[in-house]
Amino acid sequence: MSETSPSERLGADPTGGMPAAYRLFRRLLRSWLGAFFGKIRLLRAEVLPGSGPALLVIRHPPGFLDALILVAAFERQVSCWLPGELLRGPLRGPLGRALGMFPYEASGTNWLSAVAAGGERLAKGAAVVIFSGPRTANAADSPRPTLAAATLAIEAESRLPGPSGLALYPVDLFLPVAPALSGEPLIYLDAPVSARDYFLRDGKPADRALALATALDQTCRENAFGLSREELRRFLSDLEEVVRRDLGEDWEPRPNWKQTTEDFQLSRFAVALVEQLNGFNPGRLVALRESLRRYREAERVCSLQQFEVEVAPWFKSPWRRIGGWIETLVGAPIAAYGFLNHFLILLVLFAARLLRKGEDPTPAGRWLARALVVLAGYTVQTALCHHFLGRAAAGYYLLSLPVSGAYLWRYGWLARHRMRPLYLAARSSRRRAKLRRMRKDFLSEFDTARDAYAELIGAPR
Repeated sequence: MSETSPSERLGADPTGGMPAAYRLFRRLLRSWLGAFFGKIRLLRAEVLPGSGPALLVIRHPPGFLDALILVAAFERQVSCWLPGELLRGPLRGPLGRALGMFPYEASGTNWLSAVAAGGERLAKGAAVVIFSGPRTANAADSPRPTLAAATLAIEAESRLPGPSGLALYPVDLFLPVAPALSGEPLIYLDAPVSARDYFLRDGKPADRALALATALDQTCRENAFGLSREELRRFLSDLEEVVRRDLGEDWEPRPNWKQTTEDFQLSRFAVALVEQLNGFNPGRLVALRESLRRYREAERVCSLQQFEVEVAPWFKSPWRRIGGWIETLVGAPIAAYGFLNHFLILLVLFAARLLRKGEDPTPAGRWLARALVVLAGYTVQTALCHHFLGRAAAGYYLLSLPVSGAYLWRYGWLARHRMRPLYLAARSSRRRAKLRRMRKDFLSEFDTARDAYAELIGAPR
């Protein structure tokens, strides 16, 4: 698989015959998109010829931003077909016309004229882009997603002179959606499908278009950026578990609530949504999976911390927990005093590599070296105290050195074996609240994707 940046050329003279307004707006568009995405990666760019008619079938729901990304990615001029409502407005309308975009209404009166106009553009050697998103709920209002592209291809074949023929190029888009890790839009050109093989078949043009659409459906079944079937099943299983857990927590505090989550299963609509996202908008599905992965990781860490608290045998006694808190708070100033007294000694021990612990028992010579360093440090510090504060202060200070050192050792043991379980137990309610927020945020993201999909296909939410 090769990849090119939008600035790499696809032909000897890809800008030949390109309108000046198109080149100007495309240059501005690349600068604007570069500020947001950095780089648009065009994979298998060599599949598309630098000239001649080409119909790019985008396996993605139609969108104005998606069309802008495609215009910026290809070196040769492309004419994007978009639903009319996406090209309305004071900004979209003029920009779309400058970039050669063509509005159409699949369920309106201009469908036949739109097909004729698209066929005429292809007959003149243009590259036309048409989006093939999920099928709407009411099939009478709009043609099958790939049928629109097939109808346009058969119409163009009837206008093309000679046996050159028209090829349809299935194209996969990966548009990053937060919080996905990658922020680069990816465009993948699949192997072309020849429209002439179906144009030369017997039968009506509608039958030829239907046969071509069926072939496109077979080619467009798997998205190059979609999750594997195993990953998809794992995501659905994790999603079902998260929804089950969320419902269980919502139902648990309700008195006399008899419904349980044991037999809960995802609805067929939710499963269809995930499968459609995997086929037509994998960027959204990857973002959902990233959110779910972060939630599961936070849940795993929370479970490990809770287990660490529960396995501590002393933690079951409330008196030992209270004693641990008291010693943690009261002993902190004493430990701080001991640390100040032994900071230089610890620094010397660390520099001399006498604090290292090996797998074998520490030899007696290492213990002797440590003791000599400690005694030397005590001697120097006591001498300094005697010099500046007098003999009485030096005597008291000398007695405090081993006492504070011993308690510093004790406080270090306390920090490793007592303070962490106490801290984890004190924050357990906050961790559970954070997990609940993360779960609610993930389910809210999923509901947003579900509602957008329902609106796209015209199904009730």
